[in-house]
Amino acid sequence: MKILIAFAGKTGCSREMCQLLATHLARHEVTVADLCVDTPDPTGFDHVVLGGSVRMGKLPRALCLYTKKYGAALSCMPHTLFLLCAFADQFENYAEMLFPQSLLDTADEVVYFGGELNVSRQRGFFAKMLTRMMRNSILESEDDEAALPGLLPEHVRLLADRLCGR
Repeated sequence: MKILIAFAGKTGCSREMCQLLATHLARHEVTVADLCVDTPDPTGFDHVVLGGSVRMGKLPRALCLYTKKYGAALSCMPHTLFLLCAFADQFENYAEMLFPQSLLDTADEVVYFGGELNVSRQRGFFAKMLTRMMRNSILESEDDEAALPGLLPEHVRLLADRLCGR
């Protein structure tokens, strides 16, 4: 099976998870495309895995442009959508708000790959804001077991298992 894994992100988390997915799909012909660099036509593939990271409540511009350009084609073929966002409780809201309805309605599934709040990968104002937000969250938390969000490679493996089972 020919699979396109297309992503867009800013800090490298999307790339990391997509490359991990590609390693789990080694038996298939897999193309991993950073949409900020390359925008391959999805029609030459049997399945498309498409997504990226949510930043400040938005998807990367390159991903939005790709869904506008190829949305009709993607809606007519097997595809899976994914998101990375630091707030798991907001995943479904983000998916419904950020992906075109036509892609959501026709997607095989929409998958959550986790997300990080890694200050070392940020720059400028966003890094300062993130540091303050994390500090306040820790200070105000009543949960002694509270943990920072992280990536979920097990979700990537489960998606790969489902794709291999096709």
